[in-house]
Amino acid sequence: MSNAALRADYAEAVEQLAGRVLGVLRDTQAPLPAVSGTDRPDTAALAAVRVLGPDLFAPALFGRQPLPQADRETLGSALRVFPPGPEDSAEARWRDRTTAALLAHGTGPGPDHSTADLPGTAGAGAVVVAGTVDDEEDAELPWRQRAQRMARLAPLALPEVDGPFQQRACRHVRALSQGTTRSLLRRDYPTAARLVRWLALARSRGAASALDVPAVLDHLRLWGGGGARTALDLAIARRLLAGTEGALR
Repeated sequence: MSNAALRADYAEAVEQLAGRVLGVLRDTQAPLPAVSGTDRPDTAALAAVRVLGPDLFAPALFGRQPLPQADRETLGSALRVFPPGPEDSAEARWRDRTTAALLAHGTGPGPDHSTADLPGTAGAGAVVVAGTVDDEEDAELPWRQRAQRMARLAPLALPEVDGPFQQRACRHVRALSQGTTRSLLRRDYPTAARLVRWLALARSRGAASALDVPAVLDHLRLWGGGGARTALDLAIARRLLAGTEGALR
């Protein structure tokens, strides 16, 4: 199989898995199905599990339901088959680190209370993702590069998950708002959905945004296309806002 065909196979697997997670997230009364299904997952399926990573915990985090054991085993298999390597981007390593932290804490929120009193954090009981970012380099990022970086880290924007990038989202809402506006003007709707997800997280933690986040979500729902992964980003953003904006469908 050529590299192009392999990438297309992986992309299709990611879309299919995102659609399954989205289906569970939209109906929290239903039991959570195993991402592995009834068959042994193939290489493409495991690659999709690693790519989505933290997003597989979204139904459990929002619905306060335990992640099925089969899902936990599949996540562990994905990290073993596709272990972090030196060639991976920093964003991929942070995604894997967040997946591992969520796996270690089971359902999601764990016993760590160290960030409970800090502004812009998830509060007591959050799953804290350990690690540091080069603060000097990060502080000097122009808004465009910051928005691009945060868009690649969108799977980290989840409730009750805390770490350096969640806190940066709360401190840099202006850059995220500028990036969202630029993406909307360019009709780059997948990037806009990833950035508005961060804005929703920041707003849920008390940070003010210059954008009307619910209006942006409505615009993306109408014009953002039919991709399952983009739809999942929008659904997570709406759920993040639900506690501060009232019921959102």
